[in-house]
Amino acid sequence: MPQPSTTIPRPPDAVLLDLDGTITDSAPVILDALEVTLSELGLPVPSREDLMAYVGPPLVDGFQANAGLTGQELAGAVSTYRRHYRERMCEAPLYPGVPEVLAALATAGIPVSLATSKREVLAAQILRHWDLDTFFTVIAGADAADRHGGKAEVIGDALARLALAGVRSQNVVHVGDRGHDVRGAREAGILSIGVLWGYGDAEELAGATALAASPADLATLLGLSL
Repeated sequence: MPQPSTTIPRPPDAVLLDLDGTITDSAPVILDALEVTLSELGLPVPSREDLMAYVGPPLVDGFQANAGLTGQELAGAVSTYRRHYRERMCEAPLYPGVPEVLAALATAGIPVSLATSKREVLAAQILRHWDLDTFFTVIAGADAADRHGGKAEVIGDALARLALAGVRSQNVVHVGDRGHDVRGAREAGILSIGVLWGYGDAEELAGATALAASPADLATLLGLSL
């Protein structure tokens, strides 16, 4: 694994974290819900490898780009998926070591925000289920109408809400596992750490400021002691 990058501030003013593929290993639950949804709608069900294209980006974008859905068909697919996903969303386990990183951030007094393309209300439920919600100053995600779910938009919202909470935002780092996390951070004007324990590989995350192979690596990059 690369040595800690000197371009990552230690400590940063705040850390933004993705959810799926960064905090929770949610792909199996997401893929199960996608398979059932596509089958119910009479649509082709791709391989699970191909379905991974849905994991990470906003759900609406996934159905548009990968299933070609628009209008009422798109709305129906999203509604059906959410019905199945909600039934099992809290079954997705935490990645080992991530809670310890969150605890170390809290000990160091570094504010943390969630920045996910998932609906904010669902993300908050998942964090509460795992007793992680108290580690977060802000939980930012898409709203009930699926607006503001693009990564740069979510990051911008998180930064604005952190500022309202009195948090400096000069040196902020976003942590995520997919290429859209890296691109969103760049568009929002902040640094990024790509994590390799999720669903993106080093090639997909090549534009990140730094890469972390494990939560322990992430802690080192952020100047934390576990």
